[in-house]
Amino acid sequence: MNCRPNSPLKLLLAAVPVVAIAVACILHSSTSGSRYSSILRDPPSASQNHRRLRLVNLIKDPKTVIPRETQLVQNADTPQFGVLLTCSDGFFDLWLNWLIFFERLKIPDLPVYLFAEDDVTHARCVELQDQSRESEYRADVTCLPWDFVFEKKEGSGSLKAFSYNQMGYKLMMTHRPTVVKRLLKEFGRHIIFSDVDVVWLKNPITHIQQVFMNIDPIVHILGQFDKKRICPGFTVYRACPEVIKFIDMWQDDLSKGDPSKNQVPFNNVLDVAMSSGIPVPDHNGNTTVKKITAAFLPNELFPNGKVYFEKMTDAEREGALVVHNNYIIGYDEKIDRFKNFDLWAL
Repeated sequence: MNCRPNSPLKLLLAAVPVVAIAVACILHSSTSGSRYSSILRDPPSASQNHRRLRLVNLIKDPKTVIPRETQLVQNADTPQFGVLLTCSDGFFDLWLNWLIFFERLKIPDLPVYLFAEDDVTHARCVELQDQSRESEYRADVTCLPWDFVFEKKEGSGSLKAFSYNQMGYKLMMTHRPTVVKRLLKEFGRHIIFSDVDVVWLKNPITHIQQVFMNIDPIVHILGQFDKKRICPGFTVYRACPEVIKFIDMWQDDLSKGDPSKNQVPFNNVLDVAMSSGIPVPDHNGNTTVKKITAAFLPNELFPNGKVYFEKMTDAEREGALVVHNNYIIGYDEKIDRFKNFDLWAL
């Protein structure tokens, strides 16, 4: 659950039409004939029933993210999401903390899927559904046993809270792509993957929906900004063949190296998928090379642990939607930091 920065990937900045035009004009005037020459797409027609945001491709600027000030128009095509977390018995208190904060938000039509890394976690999660909790609102939680995803039973009775560099943690990281893929294919919803050391302070769905609805070309993967890379600890995956193929390649690359450094193969494969494209098979068995589009979530709304706990002022923290308690090693250390910032509900 600790994310490490690496080399930059190609980023995208969505901007409202007036801002996009201004930025494009400046870049075009100063870089005539360069890759910025045709930066804007054709504007949408006035008959469209919702505003579409044009993209500016600023490859070298690490600060390019989806803007925070956007407007979402709900319609029949509003995408449906589900939230996925994975947990072992050793991290169960972090899962409970996540759940309490999540239930306080009372977000409608947002199912939660918890993949149990061991038998004890599954049993405790099932038992939890019958217990009273702080919130009268109950999230729609489905606890997925090991054999929901993996045919062979490899789980253990109980797995402790491993640190990111321990073998048990590395083993859990190798499971993540397979679990994400299974849910994308099984439930047909776009999947928001959230580590259990994350707290949802406010409802982030409106912001995520506007990216999936209003941006052209469509965004396939949307993730937390982590020093020029996407952190897989809070990532949104579009339910589509391109993302399924990307996950297959991520899983393959992850199996070749140190699985605790899961951010490295994730972003390496994403770099290839964005620049050169990946072979995507269709229903007829034909293969077409397609490119993936990925974007960062704005750091002020979705801060990582270093930004939220070390750099933000109290006023800036008030604006955060989701905070990730990474950039710290150790289970007890994570909980202590949550407690110090009133983010611990147990």
